Amino acid sequence: MAEVKKKFFVWSSVVIGIVIGLIASMGIADVLHATGSGFVCTMCHTMDPMMLQYHEDVHGGNNKLGIKAECSACHLDHTSAYTYVLTKLKVSINDGYKTFFTDTDKIDWLKKREHASHFVYDSGCMTCHSNLKNVIQAGKSFLPHRDYFVLGNPNKKSCVDCHEHVGHKDLGLQMDKFEAIKKQENNKTK
Repeated sequence: MAEVKKKFFVWSSVVIGIVIGLIASMGIADVLHATGSGFVCTMCHTMDPMMLQYHEDVHGGNNKLGIKAECSACHLDHTSAYTYVLTKLKVSINDGYKTFFTDTDKIDWLKKREHASHFVYDSGCMTCHSNLKNVIQAGKSFLPHRDYFVLGNPNKKSCVDCHEHVGHKDLGLQMDKFEAIKKQENNKTK
């Protein structure tokens, strides 16, 4: 009888552990998903121009179907669940530090765009555009994408090296306006 109770206890513990693990995993997944939206990304005023231009872009829902790619679709590595979470942690820590401990008004966002391949991941692009690989042999998209898909990307270019303005339509123009407004506000406070 003691042996039966022991087995029951062990199996009950395993089942309860699995259930708790599944519930915790779903909770973590929900938090990861919820914190990848534009709402969270724009809690800081620094991201206002980016969000305004995102809504003007095809990826921000300005398309026939209204389909949107959340911030995390492009700005996190989707190679695996591990790299996704690791990238999210790194980005969150970096952005949190910069928001609370530096003067974000001094960030040169236009200059940062020159390094877009460091914070926009091809794996995110391929999550939605994987069919491009299959239709690449026909049509006008073959030549521009040949090196990337057929030759194994010998020049090590990322998607945003060629698609510079993807995700935030006319961001350069918006940033110029934003900078002018910021200068006016700074002059008023002096």
